[in-house]
Amino acid sequence: METNMETYDIIIAGAGPAGLTAAVELSKKFKILVVERRKPGTTSSTWYSYSDRTKKYDIDEAVAFRTDHIMFTSPTQSHKMVDDCVILDHNKVLNIWIDRAVKNGAVIRQESFRDYEYKDNGVVVKTNKGTYFAPLLIDAMGSGSKIVKQHDLIKRKDAWVIYGGCIRHKKMEKPYGLEYYPLNDPENTYVGIHPLNETETNIYVFQGKSNTMGNPAELVGKFKEVIKKLHPNGEKVQNLGGTIVSGSLKKYALNNIIFFGAAGMLNPDGCGMGFNEILKQHRTFAKGITKAMKMKTLDEKTLAKVADSLRDQEVINFQKIIGAFSLFFIKSKGKWDGGVKWLNAMGSDSKYWMRNEFTMDWIMRANIRLHKVIPIKETISMIPFDDLAFVMEQLARFGIKAVNSTIKNKISKKPQQSESVEEFHGQAKN
Repeated sequence: METNMETYDIIIAGAGPAGLTAAVELSKKFKILVVERRKPGTTSSTWYSYSDRTKKYDIDEAVAFRTDHIMFTSPTQSHKMVDDCVILDHNKVLNIWIDRAVKNGAVIRQESFRDYEYKDNGVVVKTNKGTYFAPLLIDAMGSGSKIVKQHDLIKRKDAWVIYGGCIRHKKMEKPYGLEYYPLNDPENTYVGIHPLNETETNIYVFQGKSNTMGNPAELVGKFKEVIKKLHPNGEKVQNLGGTIVSGSLKKYALNNIIFFGAAGMLNPDGCGMGFNEILKQHRTFAKGITKAMKMKTLDEKTLAKVADSLRDQEVINFQKIIGAFSLFFIKSKGKWDGGVKWLNAMGSDSKYWMRNEFTMDWIMRANIRLHKVIPIKETISMIPFDDLAFVMEQLARFGIKAVNSTIKNKISKKPQQSESVEEFHGQAKN
């Protein structure tokens, strides 16, 4: 190894939520270097979360706006998802994490990741400004990860493509809430509203894309149309844009390299948001990395187990089902009417969908309620052929689990928590 090369315990590529939360936790015990191509602490994203999470993860000081619900609207339906929601000052969140990581001794630099090579049981990382060595590299470079692309690791990819801005406007008679609604156009464009205060709001347009990352720049025209209607005299004070990618990788780790955040396809299909997934998973991730570092076992198999600890396979199967339905809903004549009907059928349980907090009992209820709204015959007709076998297999599995759960409850004389299994099978027969 070159004697003048800076060495660290862990190098993290990317200073978004994934990279910085990992840096905050891991810098408590290890010597950390974070490299980020943009100025660290800035982002073009906009994030909402929940009061309990911002308190639990100690970022309450970054909350800009609080509300007791999320409003979903479709052409003929609306759903008020009751929850203690918050909109975050996105740049403030990142700067809080930077301050904490630096106080722990982490080094954070604005440098672009260029390449890497294996050497001396570790990884040599090359940036546009220097060369560094560490036993472990955490790839938190997002959906555009050079390492993921280099090794052709993406197995499947879908994305919500976003473009918008922070708009400064006059104080409104009826203030905005946290809401989502469709434009009902042929391109299936939706509008997201994240209020920050009485005169500043993050407003963006977004589209669901299948088998592609999409291009936010293609939505500029749509965004201008929306702003012309909502705030013709408003001032755009910051750009917003990017992709929320979901999908799967062929591998979630290589020797001495592990993928975290969007680089690791952490965002779930059809529900939740990447930022919230990072909040939920970063401590579990850091715990697994800490154990692997202490044992000095950083091979692909060990690191893959760390990545797997962030994913519950039953939940992933359910997410894929909802992901398949979501793509249908947004392309259907009703423009998400079916999806909002399902949320209404879920009632107060609907919030667990956006939170991505599932129990098996909730999943079974959600499937049954889904098919009260959409008969299985219609389900079969709506799902893309490539996904049909998988979705129907999972629906059958959840039905069997519902039967077993009912039998166990009867044997133990516990009150049944799940919906009537007969209702599920009645739908199947129809």
